[in-house]
Amino acid sequence: MNALEKEKTTRIFGLDVIRALAILLVLFSHAYYLIDSSNPMVISLSGLSGFAGVELFFVLSGYLIGSILLRQYITDNFSLQSIFIFLKRRWFRTLPNYYLILLINLGIAFFLGYPSQNWYKYFFFFQNFKTYSISFFSESWSLSVEEWTYILLPFSLFFVLKFGNKLSKKWTFLSTILLLIVLAHILRYFNMKNSNITNMEIWNTNLKSIVIYRFDTILYGVLLAWLHLFYAHFLDKYRVYFLILAAHLFVLQFVILNVLEVDIISCPVYFLVFYFTLSSMIFFLTLPYFIFWKNSQSIFFTSVTFISKTSYAVYLIHYSIVIVIFKYILNQLSYKLASSLILLIYFGITFSLSYILYRFYEKPIMNLHDKN
Repeated sequence: MNALEKEKTTRIFGLDVIRALAILLVLFSHAYYLIDSSNPMVISLSGLSGFAGVELFFVLSGYLIGSILLRQYITDNFSLQSIFIFLKRRWFRTLPNYYLILLINLGIAFFLGYPSQNWYKYFFFFQNFKTYSISFFSESWSLSVEEWTYILLPFSLFFVLKFGNKLSKKWTFLSTILLLIVLAHILRYFNMKNSNITNMEIWNTNLKSIVIYRFDTILYGVLLAWLHLFYAHFLDKYRVYFLILAAHLFVLQFVILNVLEVDIISCPVYFLVFYFTLSSMIFFLTLPYFIFWKNSQSIFFTSVTFISKTSYAVYLIHYSIVIVIFKYILNQLSYKLASSLILLIYFGITFSLSYILYRFYEKPIMNLHDKN
């Protein structure tokens, strides 16, 4: 079996659908800024789509890395060497693209005169570890959350297993995940008691985008990986019901509570502690339906797979490179382009550059890693 055939047999189409959906939601979230729309409905939908897209990526990422880590944890003695092997694999997948795009963003910030103080923090993912120090490359906040969770999770599993291994590995793994989720809630609670977050703009930078308050979002995906390994039949049997429940919770959180005017002032405990819990549970309940969608003969198969494969590259370049430069060029023009044409160019450039990045940089590095 050659590499292409192997890839076709191991890819799960449902997860490609989730990746494609998530990145399209993120792409749409910045469209209003690009076309200078002041329509409040468009702005609200853009904010919702961006938030949902990133949260969906978080839970999906947790499921994927959780599946890898759990198999390693159960079948191996799970030593420090096991952790370093896991981290090396993740860093090979994520860091080459990140550092390349970071250097390009530094060049853009210098050229356009954007503030780039604290630029060194980006190299170590400290730009939003416990305080928000992001002045450019704004989408990097979510990558910091992911990278630090990749470190926190296996080392936590190692120490719990080493010093408290009275339970079997199956239950030790679950206990560790649940303890970390509780820890994130405790940190958010103390942050609520000791901070003054009174509007959603401050909430966005001082809570939503901070690593130490957000790592649990990825852990819900890890929890799903545990359920899939040990209780796959249960997930498969009730996956449609879970999807229906997720849809109802989505309407509750993003429609009904807004209609009822539940806000950060009237209900701070919800917004500052449990808002992300409900969001994560929505996507935690959504994923089982797609996990068991192994393949498809749909006419959209090729498009979905293409968008999925390039999704990481798209996420890295769509805003701080494509939109920033495109917006700069549009502002220099003496005439105004139609919004539909602007969006067509935006999507065309984004996917074209992302394919180039994926085909000639990301994929060769991954192939090199596989050979070694």
